[in-house]
Amino acid sequence: MILRVLLTAPPFAEADPWGKIIQEQVRVCPKQALYLLAAVLEKHGQQVTLIDPLDFESHFRSPELIAQSVSGIDLLGISIDASAWPRARRLLINLEDLSRRPVTVLGGPHASGLDGYLARTTAVDYLIRGEGEKSFPLLLDFLQAGKDPALVPGITFRRGEELIQTPLGPLLTPEELAELPLPKFELMPKGYYDLLPIETSRGCFYACIFCSIGFQRNWRGIPPGQVADRISRLAPYLDRTTQKCIFIVDDCFTADHPRLIQIADQLSGLDSRLVFMARITDLVVPGMLEAIARMPVEVMEMGVESGYEEGLQRVGKKLLLEQVKQAGELLEKSGIRRQARFSFILGLPWEKKREIFRTLEFAFKLTHRLQSRLIVNFLTVFPGSLIWRKRRDWGIQITEQDYDQERWWLDQDIFRKCHPRLNIPTDLEHILTYIKVLMNYFPDIRHDGFLKWL
Repeated sequence: MILRVLLTAPPFAEADPWGKIIQEQVRVCPKQALYLLAAVLEKHGQQVTLIDPLDFESHFRSPELIAQSVSGIDLLGISIDASAWPRARRLLINLEDLSRRPVTVLGGPHASGLDGYLARTTAVDYLIRGEGEKSFPLLLDFLQAGKDPALVPGITFRRGEELIQTPLGPLLTPEELAELPLPKFELMPKGYYDLLPIETSRGCFYACIFCSIGFQRNWRGIPPGQVADRISRLAPYLDRTTQKCIFIVDDCFTADHPRLIQIADQLSGLDSRLVFMARITDLVVPGMLEAIARMPVEVMEMGVESGYEEGLQRVGKKLLLEQVKQAGELLEKSGIRRQARFSFILGLPWEKKREIFRTLEFAFKLTHRLQSRLIVNFLTVFPGSLIWRKRRDWGIQITEQDYDQERWWLDQDIFRKCHPRLNIPTDLEHILTYIKVLMNYFPDIRHDGFLKWL
């Protein structure tokens, strides 16, 4: 029997730490994992429909709409991160009132980070931890056959009062990643998103303390030739975006230097422009920036995170300020300094106002000199990160329940819990004032987002 599966994800409301909603749905790119999973399940023989985050509220904002949207559906899969979770939670509560409701499955970073808590406190049937391309189809097979789901790796569920968390299965190999189908971008809303996402590698060699990705110190890359082939197959879907650019969503696109150089050679004549993330420690390797400059780069984002040496060491970047400066010199020589975007985090667990000012000063001076882009955000504590796991050691008081609250990231009490060394709101006002001073001193700074705070 073919299962009728509906996949969706709640939208994310972008906002600043002072509580002002900037926009209701980030329009950068569609949720790549959602469209990839739709292709995986369809290839597995299931009947799949998809509701994009853009259309989530129009289908699920009332009990009547929910009943219509899930009518005839056997299984509802919801991808969640911490910011989107409250809306998914509200949907799960409303589903309980239906006389016939579909089986519900949660996946994504928040489901992996808080699986036990979510299983105990909601009526969700199953949670998938980590990679879902194998475990989700296998779970469907077991449900169809009436087999015990406790034999499926990487899932969490309740059986009566018992919480069952099965061991994780092996991660996908590079060969298996290469064999995954192209995401079903034909289902993507046309003319809404700016970029089209594609994945060429998964995981990261590092383990930064703020990061909640599930594949730290484990990087797997698709072979260079297959990367070029995948990107060429995106051409029919680029007209569905507003900028016709490709966003390589890898956490560490530049990690394998020989691989990156081969990919750069193959993409040098690409018509579409590329957006991707790079590590500064990779860029200072001889030959790397010259190779990157051969590609049609629209934006290359680099996470510096901290503007002082102690901060860089404590955050786990394995990076020195001297390397940041060296990368800046190389960016100038390569001719792509204006495509560079440097990102920084304010309010790391040990930081007081003084450390934040040091990071802001370094960030503004660096991007002013290079005429590159700048993005600055306050620390958000995500379940699954090292900061989350060791939050008590730093005096961080955020709890699992706090993430249940609608727009929890706007709550001043929760913000205070996550930044115990800051005096809220006085220090925030001083930080904002200092940002204004720096902006007046460096009026040519090209910012991406944080000026909306003002």
